[in-house]
Amino acid sequence: MLPPLRALVAFEAVARLGSIGAAARELCVTQAAVSQQLKSLETFLDTTLFERSSKGAKLTSAAQHYQPIVAGSLAHLKLQTQILFGEKETDVLSLRVNHTFCHNWLLPRLPSFYKKYPFIRLDIQLVDWPSTNPCQNVDIELTNGKVESEDTHSERLFQEHWQLVCSPEFKNQYQDALVEHDFSALPTVQVKGYRENWLQWLSHNQFEMTLPKVLLEVSNSLHALEAVKHGIGVLLVRSLAVSELLEKNELVLATESSMPAESAHYLITKHRRSAKVNFFCDWLYHQMEDGELEERFSNG
Repeated sequence: MLPPLRALVAFEAVARLGSIGAAARELCVTQAAVSQQLKSLETFLDTTLFERSSKGAKLTSAAQHYQPIVAGSLAHLKLQTQILFGEKETDVLSLRVNHTFCHNWLLPRLPSFYKKYPFIRLDIQLVDWPSTNPCQNVDIELTNGKVESEDTHSERLFQEHWQLVCSPEFKNQYQDALVEHDFSALPTVQVKGYRENWLQWLSHNQFEMTLPKVLLEVSNSLHALEAVKHGIGVLLVRSLAVSELLEKNELVLATESSMPAESAHYLITKHRRSAKVNFFCDWLYHQMEDGELEERFSNG
């Protein structure tokens, strides 16, 4: 037969702490209750385990041999119980996210996500363009553009606009050319891969169809904006990427002229969404509805 579990717990606590009173406080019971459990164990084993005195409870020789066996068994039982029935691991939600969207929009808002869903850990993979197989090995994609797939659902997130931006110092330096819309005189930073281009923007705003000189070409808006902040040139960029920099006056509009963007950022998920994916999407929608950016609309 096995000794009573409560008696073993009381024995381990007293042996470790060296005091019935300390063990009682740790176990949140009375000293009399601990003493009763010890007496129950001694009766069961027909052995004296403690030499009691005004200075406390001292282990007998038999108890000294028994103590590591009891402590080890209880520790093993506790560990295995936690593994099998205890608190589950944090649920991991994997995302593939556009560099600029992640830096300028997603990361500043994540504290509110963790406040609401502290049990979800995000695993973010950064990309410049959508993958050829969307949502393969990830739960969600938030990308600049989309790839059609029978297995996934895409939602356009924002209605963006193309804007021409530069540093305040650059605008002062090239003020005359900007006022006269002489864009051919402007050094320019350009992002690779955009379908919409300068010619469309010039045509939309009824400007002379003369292209500016490209001094620097990079693969994403995040680094292009950093170059523009250092005064390298003007940049034709979508409003989502630059909105916060304009609010902080780190960049300024080179001209008030703009053009509605055909391209956009998309939320891409599997048709069948798990609970954690729904949690994230609901949070994302609420963030977009807060009025900080243009309203979300479905892509059909």
